[in-house]
Amino acid sequence: MPRFTLVYGDFSQRLDEVELLRKQAAIFERSRDSLRRGAEISALCRGAVVLLSSHIEAYVKELGEHTLDSIHTKEVCRSKLAPQFFYHISKGKIESIRSTSQPEKIAQHVQSFVDLEIDFWSTTDPLPAPVSSQSFNKGFSNPSFEKVNAYLGRFGYVKFRRDFFRCLGQDAQTTVNNLDQIVDTRNSIAHGEVSATKTPSEVKQMIETAKIFCRTTDKVFGLWCKQNLCTIR
Repeated sequence: MPRFTLVYGDFSQRLDEVELLRKQAAIFERSRDSLRRGAEISALCRGAVVLLSSHIEAYVKELGEHTLDSIHTKEVCRSKLAPQFFYHISKGKIESIRSTSQPEKIAQHVQSFVDLEIDFWSTTDPLPAPVSSQSFNKGFSNPSFEKVNAYLGRFGYVKFRRDFFRCLGQDAQTTVNNLDQIVDTRNSIAHGEVSATKTPSEVKQMIETAKIFCRTTDKVFGLWCKQNLCTIR
């Protein structure tokens, strides 16, 4: 069995464009006119952080999509799937029912749920059709550690934090803090905070954090899937 999923391989390749920005910023930083190029260095580093956070988010979503596809194609019995898995399949329809108070509207939403979703709701046999990744991934963005933890919990994986910390040991908390810093910096940049920037060396460390986080996530989630659902590597 491969060491990592194809999703992680794709993520690793996408980091090349982040590294491209970082390297160019580092070249400017070492140049004789580095002071004059301060705005360019900052812009390159800010762009690198935004891209890096986006790639981490994409990795997590694609890992979920890959898992959904594997559950369907490998015909995993629905008796293995957690209750919250079904909720996230039909979250949009369920929330429409919950947010409505008028009987007529409730009936309409329930009928829509029955017409479009009910075939998925069984605890026997494999899924009758592929799950919509767009519906399942809805609500996940800004990949802080706790948000990734909650997202993987949609599959029933409720011990991600424990496994992550066991796998990385004394480096786990530092990795979590650094990951959250990437997301926080990205959010500050998106909100227009001019002071939210990093140096090329700090971006380099962020890239390393992203690799460690996604590599470890790939390892522990892949093992859990193998033991509880199906192989995804």
